This record gives sequence, structure tokens and C-alpha cells, in this order.
Amino acid sequence: MNLAAVVERYAALEKRAMLFYRGLHERFHAHPTAARLWRELSDTEASHFALLELCLDWIALAGGGASAPPVTEESLGALGALLDELESDAARPECGLEEAALLTIRWEELELPRILELLPHLPAKARGPLMAGMVAEGAEHYRVLLELVRAAGAPAQAARVAALTERCRAALS
Repeated sequence: MNLAAVVERYAALEKRAMLFYRGLHERFHAHPTAARLWRELSDTEASHFALLELCLDWIALAGGGASAPPVTEESLGALGALLDELESDAARPECGLEEAALLTIRWEELELPRILELLPHLPAKARGPLMAGMVAEGAEHYRVLLELVRAAGAPAQAARVAALTERCRAALS
């Protein structure tokens, strides 16, 4: 799979995250704080989608990029199956606020590694904006996630969110 194909698939995953969070925003409208935080997370995922779409242009301008991360149809299929499970779990009528917040953490734990793995393969023109728009902004994105975790009554999960924040900070140094 070439670099542009990988980025295109990753952009679709960001759009899927945006829709997942937007669905949780709508589902938990009776909990205004959580609903607002899922909307913020959704908006951030929309910006990630837009950045990856722009990366496609920058890759084309750079002649296609030098290499692609080791992504296969099989690995993307396995990831898609995991995301299907998260979406299915969130759609269950008995899925409560705390469980939905845990599903959100899991989604983020699946997202960050693939973006960090992608970065070294991008042309410089694409790498800089993606670092700024996804990795450097990660601390703010995860601050919102941490606020959601607390609002959902799952403060014991704060360490998982802190680990995501730390991975972003480490990638920037």
C-alpha cells in the first residue's frame, strides 16, 4: 500500500471518529457536560480529518512520498473490526456514561500509535502541519478527554489518558 493510500484510509478513520463522538454527544444530551465534551472531541477529529486530507495534496506535490508505514489491508481490516466493536458497544441501550467514556479512551488509544507511526514517512511539507495539528494539539485533546472521564465518573482511568498525553509530548521532543 502506498503512502497516499494509507493517508486516505487514515483520514477516513478520523472521519469515523468524528461521527462516533458526535453520536455519543447526541446520545448523552441529558448529561450536558459530557455531551459538550464529546462535541469538542468530535470537532477535533474533524480537524484531524481535514489535516490528513491536506496531507494527500502535500504528498502529491512531493511526488508521492518516499515510503509508507507497514500497513496492509489485513491490518486495516483488523483495526476496522476493533472500531466496529467499539461502535457496537456504544450503541447498546445499556451502555452508560462511564462505559461510553471508556470506549472513547480505547478509540484514542487505537488512533495515536498509527499517527505517530505515519509521521516519519510523510514529506516535510506534510509532517510539520500534522505534528502541529495532531501531536502538539494532543495535550489539549486529551485534556478534554480527561475532563470527560471525570464527568463520566471514571477518574480511575485518568492514568490511561495521561499516558496518551505523555506519548504526544515524547513525540515532540
